[in-house]
Amino acid sequence: MKVCITARGPYLKSAFERHFARAPYFILYDTRTGKSEAIRNGFVLSDARIGQNTVRLLKMNEIEAVITGEIGDNAKDLLKGAGISLHMYEGTGTAKNAIDAILLNPLE
Repeated sequence: MKVCITARGPYLKSAFERHFARAPYFILYDTRTGKSEAIRNGFVLSDARIGQNTVRLLKMNEIEAVITGEIGDNAKDLLKGAGISLHMYEGTGTAKNAIDAILLNPLE
């Protein structure tokens, strides 16, 4: 499964970012292979259609689930409409900490 984790930097050891569409980076993590890659969020400075553009970007990258801390209702609805499941992480630390915490409770 390909999972997107919101982060402040491009690495698994980067700090977890609580805000979904305003996250500086999206780390794309493959749960089957353990490999990851990062995408810089080019929409972070935009004022228009941030959630819509972000969800489109994730869908293009075949993301099946998102791990984040906070998300607006509009973005939440857009994810649901795109068939991308949402998992809220309440903790702090790194993107890897968020992945590990969610994987202990299997993704839907």
